[in-house]
Amino acid sequence: MNTLMTTAPREHWLQRWQKARERLAPLFGMNRRNVELVYAHNERRHYPLADDKIVCKELLQAIGVPVAPTIAIGRGLFEVDALLEQLREREDFVVKPASGSGGDGIIVIGKRTEAGWQTPKGRQIAVHELRQHLANITFGSFSKEMEDRILIEERIEPHALYHAFWSDGVCDLRVIVLRGRPLLSMVRVPTHRSGGRANLHQGGIGVAVDISKGTTYRALSQGKEVEIHPESGELLIGRDLPDWETCLKVALGAASAVPLGYLGVDICVDRRWGPVILEINARPGLEIQNICGQTLGSALEKAGLS
Repeated sequence: MNTLMTTAPREHWLQRWQKARERLAPLFGMNRRNVELVYAHNERRHYPLADDKIVCKELLQAIGVPVAPTIAIGRGLFEVDALLEQLREREDFVVKPASGSGGDGIIVIGKRTEAGWQTPKGRQIAVHELRQHLANITFGSFSKEMEDRILIEERIEPHALYHAFWSDGVCDLRVIVLRGRPLLSMVRVPTHRSGGRANLHQGGIGVAVDISKGTTYRALSQGKEVEIHPESGELLIGRDLPDWETCLKVALGAASAVPLGYLGVDICVDRRWGPVILEINARPGLEIQNICGQTLGSALEKAGLS
């Protein structure tokens, strides 16, 4: 009697556990991603090829993968004044730390003013302020290194569709690639909440893209599904992204430029240049599963890589 009473509940919970395990099997958490995707396909010694924007850009350019034009590279504090002199009469450029992440240390410059420059949002940047920022980059203030280099590029002018999504910043398109096969894709759209950045963890909106068609089909803002951008008022769902086949071609080209098998490739579609690579990430985050409503496990199976 006692045996029957204890065995039945145990079998019940075992069955529930098995069902839950089957349901969650395609889902990748951080540990599983690291073991089965990052560590399995990306040797640690190759991480700098993705993490250093200047090194990565040189590799991409070497095989003809499109990138934003470079204005200048600063290799240390001793070059800061020369860079400022080179930029003195320029406008519409972007300053980046070569080894920064999450958008830290990036400044977008718009118009030239008497005192210096103005950002697209209207904030004034004096010459001495830009000098200090360039110096801070070389000190490694925005990276995990003791020192860093400065990358200055021409400013992206987004394609009309991405500009409509958010006119006060730059949307980017992320494609997850494994062994030369695209798995999942999303557009990251800035908001006021995200400070005009496309980072999801700072409040940006993730818009899922059908990898086979280039059509948006789902959007999440702070974990809630939306169809319209709450600030720009632009429809996010059911939009055919421009130059989709070229975007995929560019993403796969970028993946082929480095000896890394698992990557997140970030692309902007410029109105003049078409799709260009912003950067690549050897450890892309997992939020794309929530955005797309699809697990990495199921995407691997569809791609014949499971």
